[in-house]
Amino acid sequence: MSQIVDYKLADVGEGIAEAEVIEWLVAVGDLVKEDQPVIVVETDKSQIEIPAPVAGKVVELCVVAGDVLAVGASLMKIEATGEISNDISAHASPATAATSPIITNDKADSTSTLGARATNVRPLASPSTRRLAASLGVALENVSGSGQNGQITAEDVQAASATASPNSTPKVTPTASEPGVTVIPLRGLRRQIAASMSQALTIPHILEFKEIDATALLALRNDLSKDFEDQGQKLSVTPFLMRACVLALAKHKTFNARFDAQGAEIAQFENVNLGFATATDDGLIVPVIENAQSLSVKELAQETDTLAALAKSRKASVEQLSGGTFTLTNFGSFGTWLGTPIIHAPEVAIAGFGRITEKVLAVDGIPTVRMVLPIVVAADHRVNDGAHLGAFVSEIADLLLHPLSLLENK
Repeated sequence: MSQIVDYKLADVGEGIAEAEVIEWLVAVGDLVKEDQPVIVVETDKSQIEIPAPVAGKVVELCVVAGDVLAVGASLMKIEATGEISNDISAHASPATAATSPIITNDKADSTSTLGARATNVRPLASPSTRRLAASLGVALENVSGSGQNGQITAEDVQAASATASPNSTPKVTPTASEPGVTVIPLRGLRRQIAASMSQALTIPHILEFKEIDATALLALRNDLSKDFEDQGQKLSVTPFLMRACVLALAKHKTFNARFDAQGAEIAQFENVNLGFATATDDGLIVPVIENAQSLSVKELAQETDTLAALAKSRKASVEQLSGGTFTLTNFGSFGTWLGTPIIHAPEVAIAGFGRITEKVLAVDGIPTVRMVLPIVVAADHRVNDGAHLGAFVSEIADLLLHPLSLLENK
């Protein structure tokens, strides 16, 4: 006898409270196999394909693309034709023509079932939205959520903050009926980036700029390139820049940290989980190299290639996009001379490197053409002061000026 399984959104990663529906891979009436991907959702970390819990026939799709769901929300209903695992069958009952008993998947968080919010229930909001609210001093309990089932969005928090400010700027929303205007909804990764950037604007940034002679660095890269090419790899300067950052962080640990505005705490780390900005067709993604301080230049190059490929194909896991303690961005890889990097909250610093160009420098009093690398580091002024930042940037610069030091085991 057939049974109907009510498949709900399970916890797709640590700290993930919501997910946005990107695409259905099946339609009502389709026959699906157990573990067959049926839906693509996007969290504030990555895109995830969610598989069917049982084999059977799709009888209902409960959500559409663009919906933002809390953990525990119903995704779809499947008329099971195959064997059902014990954790699901414990709640099973036969389906009939008059009514179809529903089997809920135990993997979903039953405490997150959608419906009217009780007064003692924590407001429904993603971690990034909670961080934004904390940084703006907005109490989520006083915010009305405009998202599905009362979900509080970053826009709700910003609106609440603006309402409390006497100098708030009125919101201007163009409509599709206006001539020459195309309204593009913020969805998926772009929506997450928008929320992240809004949060980043609450961080008091200070910046330090420096230029260094990178002639020796490029010479070393060229010397090592042959070994990489023999293994089918291309060696860029990025792993050298990464190595310089992690070695400098060993001496300047206050930059390898996260800031908790709500708890008024700074978490400082021994290990460096190094994020690196990666451009994709959908927007900027930051994969994370765990324990980067223990990796050589070669190992950093290999990890970078692997994670960048996963990020660009949107196949990186939540774990591979989480837990960063410091971030690096290489503006030079896009041919850009330099930029002003934005701190990736809750981290407290980010290093940026620009395009290496020829410049005339005075070497022993003689004008000489050298290869020059621009550097910029942005730091959270709540955690570090200008003097600390200057010392940190000087440490990075000194390591790059003497690139053989990057190959040493430290």
